[in-house]
Amino acid sequence: MTNLVLLVGCFLLGALARRFLALPAETPKVLGAWLVWVSLPALIVRVVHRVPLEPVLAFNASVLWLEFALAAGLAWLAVKRGWASAGVAGATALCCGLGNTSFVGLPLLEALGGPETQGPTALTDQLGSFGAVSALAVPFAAKLAGKNASALSVLKKMLAFPPLVALFVALALRPLAFPAPVESVLTRLGDMLSPLALASVGFQLDLRALEGQARPLAVGLAYKLLVAPAVAFALVLLLRPSFGLWEKVAVAEAAMAPMVVGSVLATEHGFEPKLAAAFVALGVPLGFLTVPAWWCLCGVMG
Repeated sequence: MTNLVLLVGCFLLGALARRFLALPAETPKVLGAWLVWVSLPALIVRVVHRVPLEPVLAFNASVLWLEFALAAGLAWLAVKRGWASAGVAGATALCCGLGNTSFVGLPLLEALGGPETQGPTALTDQLGSFGAVSALAVPFAAKLAGKNASALSVLKKMLAFPPLVALFVALALRPLAFPAPVESVLTRLGDMLSPLALASVGFQLDLRALEGQARPLAVGLAYKLLVAPAVAFALVLLLRPSFGLWEKVAVAEAAMAPMVVGSVLATEHGFEPKLAAAFVALGVPLGFLTVPAWWCLCGVMG
């Protein structure tokens, strides 16, 4: 409970800082750079270095890839049938097909399930969410926008992403024991992820982005917060023996609020920037309610 209060408190502090202009407008960009280049890689190196690699990791990653593939397929169908413009469909798929499994997911699941969730969450995040971003979301966005995304350019973006590099480093160093000072430094740097990430997301909360977006917001967030985790939940029931820690992480990660990176991709490709911002602005606060609910449901089934 203490960790959950900390997360919500940091989120609200970030929102208040924006409201009262206590920090410069570039704050999220600076915090995001620190989190991507320092805190998240440090946490990944520390926890992945020692977490057991379970075969269920492939299932967890596949669930998040499927989540985006379904969203992209529905968006493509909506455009072809004339149900939605490419801008609305693209923004919805990119934001609501991808979850905020790093900046919100890692600290939130640690608050719900304790430190033992860090390893499964970090691995699922990198191989699931960011794997789907690189291999599926980038080519989808380019195709829908009428641009080209070569396999080489996608591979370069993947290999240049610091958390993914940290994942490779952590896996390579698994046979070696970290000295106590190294473990301590990695812990201190990784511990910065939760408060800074939630403060950054709270700072970007802009309720004005919600104006005039009721219908696509309702459809997109219903998919992201309800349908996608329900599909993940059903897959666990069908394909897994029980709701263990890894399976609970898979469902909870599928239930995470829309991804900030998805919003950035949508904006870069000209897909309704205001709608993309609105998905994040409303989805993150709602996720503080829906993700714990899915976590508890999985606990009951386990």
